[in-house]
Amino acid sequence: MTWATRITILRLILVPVFVTLIITYDDTTFQGRPDEFWRYAAIAVFIIASVSDAVDGYLARHWNQRSALGALLDPIADKLLLLAALVTLGLVPLEHFRSFPIWFTAIIISRDAFLLGGYFILRHFIDQIEIKPHWTGKLSTFFTFLAIGAVLFKWGPWIRWFCLPGAAFALVCTVIYVRQGLALLSHGGHTGAQTVSGK
Repeated sequence: MTWATRITILRLILVPVFVTLIITYDDTTFQGRPDEFWRYAAIAVFIIASVSDAVDGYLARHWNQRSALGALLDPIADKLLLLAALVTLGLVPLEHFRSFPIWFTAIIISRDAFLLGGYFILRHFIDQIEIKPHWTGKLSTFFTFLAIGAVLFKWGPWIRWFCLPGAAFALVCTVIYVRQGLALLSHGGHTGAQTVSGK
């Protein structure tokens, strides 16, 4: 097992740790004794998990540590981290956090569910697909992470300003992905590798 894959597995493990820390912090505020240690711990875990994504990607690309397991787990770890943060901070009622706007959480989660379904449909009709993230998807993820950070650091006025471009780029990325997916389906019968841009 490569170090890149080990780091990806660590990121998967950190997801439930992050959720537990957020819920523990909220429990202390509900009891009237908010313990900021748990919030800062959650912030630290989220930052470590976010940075680890760049680290394992660098190791995979520049140190020849690509593996089939890593290629499978890396996008799963990324989506689980975002999903856990969006659900915990956006849908679960928390006493001392200003949540995301409901439309932002709905757009990001729906996009990922829609793209995942589209991927499996393409795999059903096309033998091999190479996924290349589109720049709009990367920007959507970037602003989503900033929005999560704004909630964790309680930067209330900044939350919506990060959510707006995050949601906009998510919608654009989805349209691009759908158009390219339909183009691939219209050229059915290909057996070679096809390229899809998305995130």
